[in-house]
Amino acid sequence: MCYRSAVNPLELASRYVVPPLMRRLVEVLVEEHGLSRVEAARKTGLSPAAVTRYLKGERGRLLEVRGLEEVESRVKDLAGKVASGGVSVPELQAEVASLAIYAMAKGYFCGFHAKLDPRFGPESCSACRNLLRPQR
Repeated sequence: MCYRSAVNPLELASRYVVPPLMRRLVEVLVEEHGLSRVEAARKTGLSPAAVTRYLKGERGRLLEVRGLEEVESRVKDLAGKVASGGVSVPELQAEVASLAIYAMAKGYFCGFHAKLDPRFGPESCSACRNLLRPQR
């Protein structure tokens, strides 16, 4: 059987997990905290165009994070800090990366990873859970 290149856990995080987390963060900032798109862009370090693409679902739509209670709670907490100006852009990026690692270590995206490459199926792979142990 021929597979395309393996998608390692760090690539999975940066290409497929971080964008939906950012999408959800932007949604919460605009819809729940009342930030304008320009203000959300400034506070997150994104361009206004990127914020618009997240809000339209044109970016970060391959995975849905809303149904993951722990993740949703952490995104909302982070959005509150961002909205109040309590987080710098570098701190925000570190927090989002940490949240991506946490969610992957919990195995939330194993099924998606297996769709990209069946060798990484939940029943045969523990790469993310072992490499990215939860650190709450």
